[in-house]
Amino acid sequence: MSETIDILSFVISVTGVVQAGFLFMVLRNEGASAWHTNRWMGIFLLALSLSFARGVILQLGGTAAALLLEPFLFSAYFALAPAVYLYFREMSGDVPDRPWRHFLPVTAACLVVGVLIAMVFVRYGEELIEGAPLQITFETDFGLSLLANGLLVGLFVFVSIYHIALSRTAHRYARTLKNNGDPESLSRRRWANGVVLCLHVALIAFALSQLLQMASRDMHWSNILINLGFVLVLLRLNFLLASQPFRKGQARSETLPGKAHAGRRQVTDDDQTALICKKLKQVETEGLLLFDPLLTMPKLAVRIGVTPNQLSYTLNNVLGQSFFEYVNSVRVHKAARLLCSEPDRTILDIATEVGFNSKSTFNLAFKRVTGMTPSTYRVHNSSDRKNSCPADGANLQTVVTTGTSAP
Repeated sequence: MSETIDILSFVISVTGVVQAGFLFMVLRNEGASAWHTNRWMGIFLLALSLSFARGVILQLGGTAAALLLEPFLFSAYFALAPAVYLYFREMSGDVPDRPWRHFLPVTAACLVVGVLIAMVFVRYGEELIEGAPLQITFETDFGLSLLANGLLVGLFVFVSIYHIALSRTAHRYARTLKNNGDPESLSRRRWANGVVLCLHVALIAFALSQLLQMASRDMHWSNILINLGFVLVLLRLNFLLASQPFRKGQARSETLPGKAHAGRRQVTDDDQTALICKKLKQVETEGLLLFDPLLTMPKLAVRIGVTPNQLSYTLNNVLGQSFFEYVNSVRVHKAARLLCSEPDRTILDIATEVGFNSKSTFNLAFKRVTGMTPSTYRVHNSSDRKNSCPADGANLQTVVTTGTSAP
């Protein structure tokens, strides 16, 4: 029976590491712009992989090796909740000034666990070296058991606090996306709600695993339960990631420019709209934010320092474009310059750099703005018109056949 449990634990741990690695690669391949946001989810996956590694190391290296690495492996649990919390803060455009301070408890936990493991080796070092099973309970060693259970209680309280904070952040973000009402915002809302639901499951699995451990005094079943919960979370996240349209490209808003706010009162005056337009030009010059595949209107509004309603009003009534038409036009202008200046680069590579994750979506947006497909545009400008590629911020009217904005 013991061998069966060990094999089951090993298989679940390896499956978790593979799933976390796959999801990490998918997020990493979304491009440098998206990675600025996805890095927090990457830290979450790295910490999760370390938790899975505990089971693998225990089976392959034995109890002594697992205990030596326990300060790093256990402290990784303290990085899970802050990483997801910062992910949602980044997604909503509300990034704290010093985000890395949220990971200071990881260092503190590593030091405390290091002291605990040192005490274990001082008291039970000979048994561990001989490979004898280690059973520490309140009856056999009250001090170590009290410290170990105190760490678990502290971890649960820490995770619960962050869980509440990230749930509130995700709820506000999802409510903003719902108010936007466009297809991409609703798609992002489903992703955000799906992530939060997965985290609810993970928290419940963690709580049940600790109750099971205290009831049975056997760490094997508790580790299996929590690792199984995390594996199911990763499977669900992989499914959500694969099914989200906004991961494959930027959806086009169905709202006609200039009509979305026709019945609304004016939310900005002329000076305010002029300032917003000026700040939009500054963001265009900087470039990085507008090429982020995960860009949303609330995130852009926070960067400019206005409300989403003010930004939407300016885009629709001053620039005559919806949010997605504006973003896509900026990206297409950048792509057009790259097609001319770097003829050896692939179209997909250029599309990824400017924020598109799908070549088909990029082709559609490019043709809507320029009247040509990217390949036709490149051929058209490769010889006699090579020197007439638009400069930064320039209009493409010299080479278009249908105009610069979507109808």
